[in-house]
Amino acid sequence: MKTGEDVAIAKRDGSFHKTKITKLFSFSGLKRTDITETSLGDIIAVAGVEGITIGETITSAENPAPLPPIIIDEPTIAMLFTINTSPFCGREGNYVTSRNLRERLDKELLTNVSLRMEETGSTDSFKVLGRGELQLSILIEMMRREGYELMVGKPEIVTKHIDGKLMEPVEHLTVDIPEEFVGVVMEHVGSRKGEVANMHNHGYGRVRVEFRVPSRGLIGLRSTLLTDTRGTIVMNALFAGYIEWQGEIPQRPTGALIADRAGLTTSHALYNLQERAYSSLDLASTFTKA
Repeated sequence: MKTGEDVAIAKRDGSFHKTKITKLFSFSGLKRTDITETSLGDIIAVAGVEGITIGETITSAENPAPLPPIIIDEPTIAMLFTINTSPFCGREGNYVTSRNLRERLDKELLTNVSLRMEETGSTDSFKVLGRGELQLSILIEMMRREGYELMVGKPEIVTKHIDGKLMEPVEHLTVDIPEEFVGVVMEHVGSRKGEVANMHNHGYGRVRVEFRVPSRGLIGLRSTLLTDTRGTIVMNALFAGYIEWQGEIPQRPTGALIADRAGLTTSHALYNLQERAYSSLDLASTFTKA
């Protein structure tokens, strides 16, 4: 490409949009350098091209030849992002309105191509869909560090109806663990509807086990396995398609303690209260009485 050259953008839907290259930049370390033309193999930044997304091709305007589009894995986990309506609103962040929240999410969608956002019918909340709980938790932490204050809902799986059947996403889970922890890992993953696909003993004290497990079975699994294997587990999951709904997966028997107002309490009261935190309904009534 050359500065001032007329080019075409090959869109994902098969259409072409003509535009002009206004500036070209190459990279020297972390710095950008102005250039007037590129050679084969250069990694460059282009200015003047609007409305282009991941997977689309900048090509010749006279003889367009687009590359095959990049396929992005579909999101499997959804969470509700809402403005903070708790009694402690405004104490931790500078950006607290729904307008701030929408602008930040729209900005994230420009570069984080595996994320999606859906309207919820309310101006104060947005449904954000991603590839997993880790991706969404990273987004939440980034927003908190940037001064955004928000509430998030419980992670939910993204299901589909195919040929009249309820289908859910499934992951190919690979774990690498010491031999003594194979039993506890198999027990945890098995309780979450996981099935062993392959197992290999390296011969030096570690075992690699591959599972096929529903995506919702991975929610909260990483922290549990890290605790039970004393931090020695190495795990990775890849999207592997959809399977028919696998039925209910057991959840933890206790919930989280949440205060709905400011006030004084005693350590003795909280110590006895924590043993009764079996569900959100029990929590609400118990804490109000306390």
